[in-house]
Amino acid sequence: MSELIQASHIQLQERVTDWEAAIRLAAQPLLEAGYFEQTYIDAMINSVYEMGPYIVIAPEIAIAHARPSEDVHQVGLSLLKLDEHINFSETGRYATLIFVLSAVDEAAHLEILRNLAMRLSDTKVVEALMAANSKEEIKTLLEERD
Repeated sequence: MSELIQASHIQLQERVTDWEAAIRLAAQPLLEAGYFEQTYIDAMINSVYEMGPYIVIAPEIAIAHARPSEDVHQVGLSLLKLDEHINFSETGRYATLIFVLSAVDEAAHLEILRNLAMRLSDTKVVEALMAANSKEEIKTLLEERD
């Protein structure tokens, strides 16, 4: 995953007001770098409204994404790490690590999701990410190979 995550695409923040703000903030580095248009962020948020909090793949982990479209110009990954988790629903779907994924086609989309999910299936990695205090530490944890 080292080719996808850059330290400049990682943000650390104490809290956000709600899950929409979390997605918007998490997406900001990729938006500013031209990876996608504002409409892609809207599509990610609309997907959660339409399908529920499916982006919360495990406790404390959300991977915001939408279908590849002409609004996406480059494959990318960003991360917002919060000190206080944010609820994505009233049923306890919450996250502290909010990833945003952009992909230009279905194959890249699925490959990135698979690789990220495999990395995050290691509870030691997730615990270390939750405890991390710097962008560099997070980047290293995401790049490490088992």
